[in-house]
Amino acid sequence: MLIEALLPLFRRSSGTSRILNLSSQLGLLNKVRDPSLRIMLLDEGRLTEQEVEAMASRFLAQVKDGTWQDHGWPAVWTDYAVSKLALNAYSRLLAARLRGAVAVNCFCPGFTRTDMTRGWGKRTAEEAGRVAAGLALLPPADLPTGKFFKWSTPQLYSKL
Repeated sequence: MLIEALLPLFRRSSGTSRILNLSSQLGLLNKVRDPSLRIMLLDEGRLTEQEVEAMASRFLAQVKDGTWQDHGWPAVWTDYAVSKLALNAYSRLLAARLRGAVAVNCFCPGFTRTDMTRGWGKRTAEEAGRVAAGLALLPPADLPTGKFFKWSTPQLYSKL
């Protein structure tokens, strides 16, 4: 909702606007065990924002009725993984919708020492922040859109 509210401001920019969503590899398709869900998310040409929202609503309903474990959702940090799965899918849709006007990408900093990880992790928040800033500030000629960056390497979200 925040991105949609800010889009008019991005479009007014004289330069290439950028959105870099903080994501996680836990939200990649290789974590989804439900074949119908994988097929829906892989069909980027037909996938809609309504389907992404319906996916999240379906997960919440299954959590509420206690059946989520039987429906092929990611097995590790499930609630977090599903939120990142939705973010990644939405980012790909947005990148396609705004191509040429706004670059939209996702960034996974990896296991980073923060409060969320109780201070455990391979790198500091400052290190992750520097990589994120570098990605967000790439020169326009080098700026991709619709990509998932695991640390600083662009990887296609739909291929993982």
